[in-house]
Amino acid sequence: MGYRGHIEKGMVVLDEPLALPDGTRVLVEAPAHEAEFWRSRSLAELAKLQGVSAPATTADLLGGRPTDELNDDFEEDFLRGRELEAQRP
Repeated sequence: MGYRGHIEKGMVVLDEPLALPDGTRVLVEAPAHEAEFWRSRSLAELAKLQGVSAPATTADLLGGRPTDELNDDFEEDFLRGRELEAQRP
């Protein structure tokens, strides 16, 4: 027979009171879907589950700026802001 409950401050709390004598041995099992969530996995397993793969080369880790954003005036705005800060008393 099974009873529903939850964990509260590290203790099992049943949803409905259950009169069992002190010392009664019980077996507590988490639902399969919850137990599976907490199962330890290797990086390879996690990558496969998420549909990702490792970069082919270390250069792939560097990323870069998209070519359509190269002329967004960021550098000029940054330098102009620094010049204004330098002029403050």
